Amino acid sequence: MKAVVVGPFDMKRASEAVPRLNLIQVHNETDLFEKSHDTDIILQMNLGWIRNGFPALLKASPKLKWFHCSSAGVDPLICQELIDSGVSLTCSKGLTIGPLLAEHAFALMLSLTRGLVEPISTKHWNSQSISAQGAYELGGKTIGLVGFGGTGKELAIRAQSFGMTVIAIRRSPDLKSNFTEWGPDRLFDMLEVADFVVISVPDTPETRHMFNSEAFLKMKDTAILINVGRGKTVETNALLKALSEKQIFGAGLDVIDPEPLPESHPMWEMDNVVITPHIAGNSRERAQRNETVVIENLKRFYNGLPLQNTVDVNLGY
Repeated sequence: MKAVVVGPFDMKRASEAVPRLNLIQVHNETDLFEKSHDTDIILQMNLGWIRNGFPALLKASPKLKWFHCSSAGVDPLICQELIDSGVSLTCSKGLTIGPLLAEHAFALMLSLTRGLVEPISTKHWNSQSISAQGAYELGGKTIGLVGFGGTGKELAIRAQSFGMTVIAIRRSPDLKSNFTEWGPDRLFDMLEVADFVVISVPDTPETRHMFNSEAFLKMKDTAILINVGRGKTVETNALLKALSEKQIFGAGLDVIDPEPLPESHPMWEMDNVVITPHIAGNSRERAQRNETVVIENLKRFYNGLPLQNTVDVNLGY
């Protein structure tokens, strides 16, 4: 059994876990294509995408049975060739990345609710500033979670610690859940009562531009939108209009469409917007957690057991 690893990886740890595995490490795309013609597994451990296209790699890897992607979002990999190939796809969703996105979402929320943007950017001591006077608390507020997978559940746990009421929108609500869960058909019902709306869904045909002008009109004018999922779930021009016309209070965005957002875009200058450059998934600890999942999956694959963190390629997540 052969596995090709792209990027940094504890080769010794993996070899000890699966001694009979022929493990080969490559550091560039040219070597990847050369080594993949007879491989069973490709482990993409870095965060860069394959520039020559995933369909080309699938064609160059006729024996491939399993591909692991170190990102949580896999939309650049979903293609008809993958669906037809029968190749198993795993990624870093769930516990691997969920805690990071949840923490970052709250960092964006608190930046806006505590009025941190102005004093940090101006470096001026003014305890009577508008941002300081307008600060408000999370406790007692309602948070609407759009997506209730690994990230959504981590968000709910933290929201509960802040004393917030949680309403989660998910494809298949769990009626026995400790949190209130509604189906996608009740998205607008949630928007009408939520003080904070946090998006953590993947980019699929169903979620693309789900936050448009109609959705923003349903939100409170005091509501804050947070997006740590995928930029294309929000129609950027509609969000700009909603912010400019005070239809909603503010937005914290780690993802946006397009990326990168042009330097001339007016959202960079808005005092009710906080933008970070798609860094919510970064941490020193994440790589180790991801590696642990991958090594467990190597053992599972070798022994013919189901893999963890699998992606339904037909659904896109």
